[in-house]
Amino acid sequence: MPATPENFQVDLRGIVEILSHNLYSSPRVYVRELIQNGRDAVVARGEEVPPIELVVDPAAGSVTVRDYGIGLTEADARSLLSTIGTSSKREELAAARREYLGQFGIGLLSCFLVADQIEVISRSARDPQASTMRWIGYGDGTFTVAPAPHPLEEPGTVVRVHARPDEAEWVGADRVLRLAREFASLLTVPITFAVVGDPRPPVRVSGDAAPWTLPEEAAAAWCEDTFGFAPLASIPLDVPMLGIRGTAFVTGEATPGRGRAGDRVHSHGMFVAADNTQLVPEWVTFARVAVEAGSLSLTASRESLHESGSLATAREEIGHQVRAGIERLAAGDPEVFGRFVDVHGQGLLALAVAHPEMLQFVARHLTWETSAGPMLLVEMPARITFTTQDRDFSTYAPLVQAQGELLVNGAYTNGAAMLRAYDRAQTRLTAREFELPRLLGDLPRPRGEDAALAERIATAGRGVLDAHGVAVDVRAFRPASQLVLHVPGRAAGFVFEDVEDDPWADLLGGGAPGTQEVPEDPRPTLVLNLRAEAVRALGGTLAPATRDEAIRALHLLSLLQAGIRLRAEEQALLAGALESLLLAAS
Repeated sequence: MPATPENFQVDLRGIVEILSHNLYSSPRVYVRELIQNGRDAVVARGEEVPPIELVVDPAAGSVTVRDYGIGLTEADARSLLSTIGTSSKREELAAARREYLGQFGIGLLSCFLVADQIEVISRSARDPQASTMRWIGYGDGTFTVAPAPHPLEEPGTVVRVHARPDEAEWVGADRVLRLAREFASLLTVPITFAVVGDPRPPVRVSGDAAPWTLPEEAAAAWCEDTFGFAPLASIPLDVPMLGIRGTAFVTGEATPGRGRAGDRVHSHGMFVAADNTQLVPEWVTFARVAVEAGSLSLTASRESLHESGSLATAREEIGHQVRAGIERLAAGDPEVFGRFVDVHGQGLLALAVAHPEMLQFVARHLTWETSAGPMLLVEMPARITFTTQDRDFSTYAPLVQAQGELLVNGAYTNGAAMLRAYDRAQTRLTAREFELPRLLGDLPRPRGEDAALAERIATAGRGVLDAHGVAVDVRAFRPASQLVLHVPGRAAGFVFEDVEDDPWADLLGGGAPGTQEVPEDPRPTLVLNLRAEAVRALGGTLAPATRDEAIRALHLLSLLQAGIRLRAEEQALLAGALESLLLAAS
């Protein structure tokens, strides 16, 4: 007696539309769903059974999966294959998928992404007397259920998918084999692949060892083959309460600005995604992770993890274990850790700025350039000053060091931001931004007999530079090799064409109200160092014309030292001053 067509309890065409445009990223997932259904059926039976067989028939344009699992009765077929739900909302589909996880249902409907007909032949292992039933679903939204014309000799299920002509590529032998290996390689259930008409024996596509179970050298080879890089180090991950295991492979090359490339996630051995960013904290930009997600639930598509409190807990614990792994690397293999810092130092700064939990880690392990040599933040004194421009560090590090202070080069990308964040996050160390006007206020003034010499030199300097809107101040400070300083003023004039030319313009008035010392004279200032013999000579027996040229040269030297570009007329002044000095010395 022929089977009577029946209707699904939903609009199948609408469901397929949702599956293709909202749930699944690609038709390729149908291979995974067929394998998943077979694997779950075998696990549900709980006995040692023959391998799951995946067979491609090129002539028929079909893929067949045969498992020897728990099987279905006719009642099972009606309830699981027909009653999918009454809503097409994505959220309710996801809930239905989780309800049917490990059973036929929405997963089987993914085959309609490539086919107009799906055939299921099944015999239940729960009842030794059970008959073999045959279910056929059609793309027009109907299905039939009837006794199978050819009963199965053993319990289990056969699923046959007949591809539409325009989707024939998805049932090609090479593509199905590639997808089967990708999805099933870590499954412990035996799965074989064969092609009808091919005399070669079936090949096994499951049973590979997970990378987190491999010896170090084999795991490194897996990483290079899968992720495309030889790992600098590897960090084991283990969250037993959630059944999570994995390995974080540390890269040997920086990837600035690219963020996390994503991780390879499996669920109970089945491949989920190669670019998942949910399970590992986003600050772990220096590693790619291969991981078994354990008891964490999947979304309806099984292509990502379901956001939940457990996922948040797992992410936090994995972050903790990655930090602990880097700490172990620092303690146990300083050479490799040094390479890690060299490669990922800039990235670590960005991580510390974005994620305060990384501040102490960076403070303990990242070396900074300082006026006293390379130092860790945790080794620095209680008060430090940092620059935001590399040239400022190069120019003023000896000067700050000579005053008994520590100057830190914060000019790295995110360097200054990290130092500000660290200053706010702890109380042991105070970090303030370098400001030349404030430094000038701390420089000692000449005393005793030198005070009169300083006044003579200052008077001579004003006579030359007043006309150009530049003030003159004389101090006595170490090192003596620092002849001059240029301190920017609050007004333009002889020195600056525009604000861009003044590297200190952003420092004027940049602090909190009442915290920055304001110079008495608002003009740019030439600071002369009386400890330098060349400066002391200005108050001696030099001819007035020679002295004036020397003052002009020293002023222009201070501009160059501050990184200010000389205009054409200033370059001419410098050339003229040097010529006059050379002629006077001849």
